[in-house]
Amino acid sequence: MRTRGSWYRALALLGSTVLVAAACSSPPTSDDEGNKSKLVDVTAKLNGIYGELEGLDPEARREKLIELAGEEGGSVDAYGSTNLDDIFPMIDEFEGATGIDVNYYRASSSDILERVLQEADADFPGADLVFTNGPELSVIDDRDLLAPLNSPVTEDVDEQGVFDTWVWLYLNTFVASWNTDLLQDAPATWEDVLAYGDGLAVEVGDFDWFATLVKSYFVGEQGMSEEEAIDLFRQGVNGAALVDGHTLMAELLAAGEYDVASSTYLHRILQLKKDDAPVEWEGGPGPIIIRPNGIGIHKYADEPASALLFLEFMLTDAQQLLLDIDRQPASAGVEGGGIPAGAESIVVDLAALLDERDKWEGLWDEIIEGSGGTTYED
Repeated sequence: MRTRGSWYRALALLGSTVLVAAACSSPPTSDDEGNKSKLVDVTAKLNGIYGELEGLDPEARREKLIELAGEEGGSVDAYGSTNLDDIFPMIDEFEGATGIDVNYYRASSSDILERVLQEADADFPGADLVFTNGPELSVIDDRDLLAPLNSPVTEDVDEQGVFDTWVWLYLNTFVASWNTDLLQDAPATWEDVLAYGDGLAVEVGDFDWFATLVKSYFVGEQGMSEEEAIDLFRQGVNGAALVDGHTLMAELLAAGEYDVASSTYLHRILQLKKDDAPVEWEGGPGPIIIRPNGIGIHKYADEPASALLFLEFMLTDAQQLLLDIDRQPASAGVEGGGIPAGAESIVVDLAALLDERDKWEGLWDEIIEGSGGTTYED
């Protein structure tokens, strides 16, 4: 059994206008923050804003939104699962371009979901907008907690990524990767990946990756029964390293803690390769799995114009900034954005996963809990 690693990162926040809150076990209430109102549906107000913006060219539209955002108070409360190092440059750019401050709460996608739902149950409007993983955002939408979205910035996003209340922001592209110092030959298939035993690492929260591979690849393409495919994962994960976090997974792979990682984010592997780390993904198994991250305005936002301004910035200016950190922008209006060309890929079926979330999340948790592998956490 491998030894558990300890990894620490320090964040310097001097001079930042961004509020980074730690994930909490219970939501704030109106008693905690007296400046927050009770829940008020902003649909009518937002539709009025859309009406004021109709027909304006992009520059005039932004100027009008900046004006409206200033009238709301000059700040916006955003909940997101994007890592701090990645989001800070975008927030800095937004604040410089608009003069609107961003109060950013960063947590895991599951903690974001829990907080938003708890706040709604507590009749507390905490977020003006939310950007997080597609499955969690689908749950928030299913709970009727997102406002209608009507914006021209969605036109460059693939039609399957534009919904009534939210839109794809960027694409999390899952790839199998390996340490080139430890392996001479790349795993060519997903079956190869799952045959590495205690040389394999899996991410403990990737039930959507697991469900997509089972349903769309092993059953849909390879002709296995669902039971056979699930058993293949159960055997493959037995004794594997269990990692909580995709960034940590990639860093430990580069450090040689294991041979193969099942579902690293492509952009993290690209970053590590730029730093001459001994990692690779090209030549590995396909199809790669794509899970979109999305963004939507909270139905009970206190600052809907500010939220719309930030959303439109993230779907325009920030798309190039995403490329700069090797993320996959959702907008095809940016060179290199949109669904990756030239690679076999499957996009996670968010609608189906929403209906079957309990099943697949429960199965993955069962497989993880029964694996007996070493756990790595930040």
